[in-house]
Amino acid sequence: MADVQIQQQPGGANWVWALVVIVLLAVIGWLIFGGGYLFEEKTEIKVRTPAAGSSPGSGTSGSR
Repeated sequence: MADVQIQQQPGGANWVWALVVIVLLAVIGWLIFGGGYLFEEKTEIKVRTPAAGSSPGSGTSGSR
């Protein structure tokens, strides 16, 4: 059986994996703390419109 020798360059792909792990942890942290999954805030917007027929010019006075 042949001997297989694998030689890795010092620091070759290790920094890539470290960078991937750091980016994934940053994304997960942002989703949990900054994305609002723990502290959901609901914004309620109320719009008040005038009642039908109460705006000026909607009367039936017949003047043109």
